[in-house]
Amino acid sequence: MLVQSLTAETASLTARPGCADSLLDVIEAALHLQSKEWLFLRELRIGTGHRHHEMQRLDAFALNCLAHLGMKRMCYELKSSRADFLGEVRRPLKRRIGMRFSNEFYFVTPPGMLAIDEVPADCGLIEVGTAATEEAQRLVRMHDGLFHIDPATGCFCTVVVPAPWRDTPAPTWQFAAAMLRNQKRAMQEKLLPPPRQQKLDLK
Repeated sequence: MLVQSLTAETASLTARPGCADSLLDVIEAALHLQSKEWLFLRELRIGTGHRHHEMQRLDAFALNCLAHLGMKRMCYELKSSRADFLGEVRRPLKRRIGMRFSNEFYFVTPPGMLAIDEVPADCGLIEVGTAATEEAQRLVRMHDGLFHIDPATGCFCTVVVPAPWRDTPAPTWQFAAAMLRNQKRAMQEKLLPPPRQQKLDLK
């Protein structure tokens, strides 16, 4: 694994601090930057939660919009701790929706959190972190997998275990509706004007 092979000089190589959005920003910039080619959806909620339609949430889902590239579908599950990951592995049904609708399924973790042999055979592993010094960035670039690094911030993304391709059925109308709801919510959040501030008269 990448981090296990680095020397003590790279102790500054740590996971990027912040929320899940920060991790997904790195994933999107590294793998799905071309908006004309990729549709990148965050916190995709499947189902309505009513009756038999159980609500499940995918951390991120990417759809390739070009037919000649096979309309590839990728699913990402963020894990910030080993306990969270091990709980997921013990309950594989938790990721059944993501597996059902994707061709490739990836766990996204901080660097060095998992050993390669811990990753389920039908999944892949992507590590996202920050190489805080020039030396750390140089050593990170020596990794031979698919790799992306932002020179300005040191944030990097590397595919440690490529996910195997799985032929899966086409998305259902329910899944298509979930994607449309997600996009509508994202557009509304972008267009939402800032709240107007009123001056209080304390006289």
